[in-house]
Amino acid sequence: VSAFPAEPASTVVRVVGEQFIWNIHYAGADGVFGRTMISLVSSDNPLGLDASDPAAKDDIVTINQMPVPLGKPTILQMTSKDVIHDFWVSNFRNKQDVVPGLNTNLWFEPTKTGKFEIACAQLCGLGHTQMVGNVLVKTPEEFAEWQKGQLAEKAGTASAAGVVPADGRS
Repeated sequence: VSAFPAEPASTVVRVVGEQFIWNIHYAGADGVFGRTMISLVSSDNPLGLDASDPAAKDDIVTINQMPVPLGKPTILQMTSKDVIHDFWVSNFRNKQDVVPGLNTNLWFEPTKTGKFEIACAQLCGLGHTQMVGNVLVKTPEEFAEWQKGQLAEKAGTASAAGVVPADGRS
C-alpha cells in the first residue's frame, strides 16, 4: 500500500531533527497541535510550544522516544531546526531526509510490539553518531496509559510551578 492513510484514523506525530536529538511532538486528545514560536525555544522547551495556546495544553513532547500504538498507522510530519538529518528505522525499512524549512511526511504501521532504533543516516555534525532514539511500539492499551501518564506528569509539573490549568481549577 503506497497511499498515505487518513489522519483521523492514524497517530500523527511531528518530528523535529536537531543536532543531535529527535524532538517528538504529539497533539493531545483534541487532535490539534499547539502553536509553536521560535521566540519560545529554550533548553526546557525545545520546540517553542506556546503554553498560552489552549491547543497546547494537552500536547506531549518527548526527546528521542516515540511511543506508538500497535496496528495503527503512524504519520510522521518531519522537519529540521538546523541541518539535514535522515530519519531511519531500519527495522521498518524506511528512511527519509529531514530538511530545514521543508515539511516531509512518512508513514508506517507497526506489526509487532518492541523497541526499534531511530538513527540519523545523514552526517550532521560531530555528534552525529549519538543522534539515536527509539520507536516504542506498544499495545493500544499501553499507549493510552502512556498518554495518560504523560498528561498527568505535565499537569503535576504545571501545578508545581504555580501554573493554573486552563479550566481555572488549581
